[in-house]
Amino acid sequence: MRTDTAAKSIRGQGTVPTVAGMGRTTGGGVPRFPGIIHEPMRQPAATSAALLLLLAACGGRPLRYTVVAPANAQAVSLLGDTLWSVPVDPGSGPEAVERLRQARAEVARSPTNLLAQLHLARSTAAIGRLREAVDLLTSAMYFQDPQVFRYRGEYLLRLRRLDLAIADFRLAGQLSMGAQGLPEEVERTDGTRSVSTVFFRTIFLLGVALYCRGDFAAAGIALAEAAKRALTPDDMAQSTFWLFLAVRRTSGAEAAKLLLAGMKDDRAASDGFHEQALLLGFRGMLPSDTVRARAMASQATAERTLYSYGIGYVLLMQDRQEEAESWFEHARLSPDWTTLPYLAAESELARMRMRP
Repeated sequence: MRTDTAAKSIRGQGTVPTVAGMGRTTGGGVPRFPGIIHEPMRQPAATSAALLLLLAACGGRPLRYTVVAPANAQAVSLLGDTLWSVPVDPGSGPEAVERLRQARAEVARSPTNLLAQLHLARSTAAIGRLREAVDLLTSAMYFQDPQVFRYRGEYLLRLRRLDLAIADFRLAGQLSMGAQGLPEEVERTDGTRSVSTVFFRTIFLLGVALYCRGDFAAAGIALAEAAKRALTPDDMAQSTFWLFLAVRRTSGAEAAKLLLAGMKDDRAASDGFHEQALLLGFRGMLPSDTVRARAMASQATAERTLYSYGIGYVLLMQDRQEEAESWFEHARLSPDWTTLPYLAAESELARMRMRP
């Protein structure tokens, strides 16, 4: 990581541009995504033919394969860095360890209980042991339940195994096609809980995985479908944010502005608050100084990573490559390499450095 160079370059930059200044369009007409960001749909939407095709065939080559991670490491980044376990928060660590202990005891009592197996895998991942969580879910594949592949896909995604993650999301989507309303409890960062659906989380994460692999058109299809199925303000904010990023790259600035035009300033979003704020920034409704200040916060949080990636993204769309690269490096200063914006910044840098 080029920490000193990145910080020096970032300090010398001015205000953050809005979507209105993203430069020339990259071709293509304005896509039609009816009903995506006006009102969240409370009932499962009809599955589009495009999504069915995507679930049936969304293979392809990975962005980049590197050396195998050492046995005591978690993964190797898309840039070749060794990724070690993320430090457990001292405040929540003891509680997370206790949940893991209880989950292990639960599986010991009921080894064929699917929910117990899922709880154990999630509790293991919560303390940073993603590889172990993948192994646990692999041993539970015989259930042929979409939740097994949805969670394993997420952990593989965070471990940078993009193709394997996409394959798991594809299978989870196929398995959950007849039960799109299957609920999934989501624990928010503030400790509260909300309810989403397994199908939404599967299609949303499939879209993000395709986006990070550089397949922006396919990502847009998946994320548009996810946005149609958003049940909560958090689901809506997060899916719309990533959909905007994909649409801007495939259909140009005008299409992206059209997408933003129907967006509501929904302050009910909790975990999706910062994605919502960035979208408002892209519309020019949040001062660029505010976006930059959040990206330059002294504490290396997931939110700082998100705002740093957002600024780098806009600069990249303006062909300001060196400035964008600095902000993507800035996004990677966080110790938590498992967040989606961190992964997106890493994938941008990998693409930039692969170019001749």
